[in-house]
Amino acid sequence: MKNGNIWILNEALDNTLSPISTEIMSKGRELADALEKELVVIELGYENDEIVKEIGYYGADKVIQVNNKLLKHYNTLGYVKVFDNLMDKYDPSIIMIPATYNRRDLAGRICAKRGIGLVADCSKVELTDDKKDIKWIRPTFDGKLFCDVRITSETMIATIGKGSFVAANRNEDNKFEIIKEDSQLTEEDIKTKFVDFKKSDINPLIEKLLNSKVVVAGGKGLGGPENWHLVEELANELGGAVGATKVVCDLGWCDKNLQVGVTGINVKPDVYIALGISGAIQHTKGMENSKVIIAINNDPNAEIFKISNYKIVGDLFDIVPLLIEEIKKRK
Repeated sequence: MKNGNIWILNEALDNTLSPISTEIMSKGRELADALEKELVVIELGYENDEIVKEIGYYGADKVIQVNNKLLKHYNTLGYVKVFDNLMDKYDPSIIMIPATYNRRDLAGRICAKRGIGLVADCSKVELTDDKKDIKWIRPTFDGKLFCDVRITSETMIATIGKGSFVAANRNEDNKFEIIKEDSQLTEEDIKTKFVDFKKSDINPLIEKLLNSKVVVAGGKGLGGPENWHLVEELANELGGAVGATKVVCDLGWCDKNLQVGVTGINVKPDVYIALGISGAIQHTKGMENSKVIIAINNDPNAEIFKISNYKIVGDLFDIVPLLIEEIKKRK
């Protein structure tokens, strides 16, 4: 691993710091401390002074700011030119980029332009025991397996999926340096014209699943769609959201937007209750960062119990109705 700092390319959301950026900054801070490097966040945009300050509160040592009207809206050629010039000047060793549509586009083009190895949609990032290399871990075969990928180029770039890490803590006392850089962009560099932006409404099921403090999820152990009401009733009594495993969604027992897992939604509620879920890695990687995990399963050897804080071995058809009844009594 060459000398050079750890970079994170920020993803702004309506000129505010997006959740995926704070999640990646948490891992970036961890790596920077372990490798004794600086954590540098790159912010490309327009009128972005406030977001630069906010970035610094989440653990960055330095924030490199490029503020140019031509960067107000993402455009491939402009952003790639600016980022490429910054890499020439500062020569980072590790770059982590949010796995969003625009940032995936930029990552692929930068890597092709510079001949750099890229690992896409990582869900886990680990140092090797000797701290000389990084394990870039990503899902494969529809989330059924996870690959440990190594980058052989001197500079490493990876895109990181949403929900992969717990967000960094905000600390206004964090000391950081802001470095303002010229974009070196001209109108001739931009070959496309921004016409309009229409914000799509997020599905209310997904919004609730992402923002609820309690999630009740059901798996194949429910037996069939006729029993899905148990998940909904328990979630309703707890004021929480409903989640599901991939197999349940594929079988059509519930809306596909409720899928929790590598190929679905990653959630981190205060309480996650798993009903009849065996614990396949495709699912657990999407909820293992929940603060408290409660699992109900009649198989004492179920994989879900390995990551659960509370384990209930028994028939969910006996336990869940009693649990719902008891919650109603205590209201």
